[in-house]
Amino acid sequence: MALPHNRTWYTKKLVAKAKLCIKLRDNYTCQRCNKEVSGSNCHASHVLNVGTHKNMEIDPINMKVLCSYCHLHWWHKDVLHATEWFKDKFFLRYDVLMRMAKLKFKISTADLAELHDATKADGSDYGQAYYTMIQEIINE
Repeated sequence: MALPHNRTWYTKKLVAKAKLCIKLRDNYTCQRCNKEVSGSNCHASHVLNVGTHKNMEIDPINMKVLCSYCHLHWWHKDVLHATEWFKDKFFLRYDVLMRMAKLKFKISTADLAELHDATKADGSDYGQAYYTMIQEIINE
């Protein structure tokens, strides 16, 4: 059966849901400076870059909330120290990220479509649904 949309469409929609999910998880608070953020000042930033870790693009563990200043003028300007900061502050998440990054898996377009269809637009149930799906993929 043909899917109504292509892989890129599903990925973009799921990235948006993942970002909403982590904004809720992080309580709309910059994880570096602890300022409450909203609107265009609230950035959902990837920890591991998407260019190198494409399979981690929609993973909420690979994201954190930063204010626009911390994201653009710190995270992207001082990657080495920013990564060390993340590793120190979120050592368990960092450990999981490193283990996940070593796994070579690809989420099928059909699984992306299923995840999109099974989750709310506001991202509130995205994290649990994503990790349930990933467990099934990894355990295959």
